[in-house]
Amino acid sequence: MATRLPAGVHRLGDGAVSFYLLEEGSDLVLVDAGLPRHFDQLTGLLDRLGRSVQDTNAVLITHAHVDHLGIAERVRQLSGAPVHVHAADAAALARPTRPVPGAKPEGNPVRYLARRPAAAGALWHMVRNGALTTAPVRVHEAVTADSVLDLPGRPRLVAVPGHTPGSVAVHLRRHAVVLTGDALVTADVMTGRTGPSILNAAFTHNTAQALDSLTALAELDAGIVLPGHGEPFTGGVAEAVRLAQLAGPS
Repeated sequence: MATRLPAGVHRLGDGAVSFYLLEEGSDLVLVDAGLPRHFDQLTGLLDRLGRSVQDTNAVLITHAHVDHLGIAERVRQLSGAPVHVHAADAAALARPTRPVPGAKPEGNPVRYLARRPAAAGALWHMVRNGALTTAPVRVHEAVTADSVLDLPGRPRLVAVPGHTPGSVAVHLRRHAVVLTGDALVTADVMTGRTGPSILNAAFTHNTAQALDSLTALAELDAGIVLPGHGEPFTGGVAEAVRLAQLAGPS
């Protein structure tokens, strides 16, 4: 059974990749932007809500990896909505199909593929959904973490560096929800691991830092964790962090 999310919080994507639309009154905020072929999912949801892409107020990026930037520029051009990203990841918006400058992943994907050949299917899935055609984001607004943005829902950004230098989580205190991007996921296609964990080293810049950053999440008032990969976790963020710390690196 699908997890019931709070009113106004909508999950999009295809199971492998998740992103979210926040609806508050007449305001809309997109948190992350999936892959290019997810655009029709967004427009379909907005049609059902009686809204359009042009109604989007802002796009908030948890980190600048290609599977979180897919439709960001298209939404920005259609709506004029600002794209917010942490300053440490901002340079990657101009070259979304490459690693964040100065933040090459620690691990080698070939090692993971040799151990689990099925992971190649997940990478091909991203390619088929347009990952390599992701458009650069031409205009953005840099944000700092540990701040509350003047956006619908008053999202609080929490610094969780490690996956990338500018990784942030988005805490919606009113909903008791935290959107963790890839700082904490519940499925890792490269390893086959399910349940709360950090992402594998093939896509993580600094594994030790990523594990350390989990402590910032444990302090949040959030019963639901919405990750960028895997199913929502409804056992509370403190428990998700405990399990991720137990799981350790991969």
